[in-house]
Amino acid sequence: MVNNVVLVGRLANDPEMRYTPSGTAVTKFRLAVGRPPRRDAPEGEQQTDWLNIVTWAAQAENCAQYLDKGSLVAVEGRVQSRTWQTQDGQNRYAVEINAQRVQFLESRQEAERRRAGQQQRAGAGAPAAPSTGGEAGAASDTDDEFSSIPEGEDIFGDQ
Repeated sequence: MVNNVVLVGRLANDPEMRYTPSGTAVTKFRLAVGRPPRRDAPEGEQQTDWLNIVTWAAQAENCAQYLDKGSLVAVEGRVQSRTWQTQDGQNRYAVEINAQRVQFLESRQEAERRRAGQQQRAGAGAPAAPSTGGEAGAASDTDDEFSSIPEGEDIFGDQ
């Protein structure tokens, strides 16, 4: 069986890094990945998938330090699903990409130009980056499970 994905897209939010109780760095971010339009879609319409990415250890620290919203990256990893129960007893389910490798696809100069353009647009009253279309609420549902990783528990079964 094969469970391997390779994605190229832009970060939909700034990476968020935390540490497990044992001190392992964990960084998560959402990746916006374009999909070719359906044949019956209006001209110029493109579909976008919003994927949750999780990185670990030194790679997690590098992503948190060098990436920001809008960064262009390639992610290689595997799809994993998991369930957990929130503190108030609600069951949650998540599908994520556990990234084994994140490759930065922008040069430092390109990233600086992109950030300057975002700041200019934000200063002019325009949104700094495309909206996630209501995805922010979905991301907040995962905050409970992300911050409460039990000591010694490997949520992916491979650490």
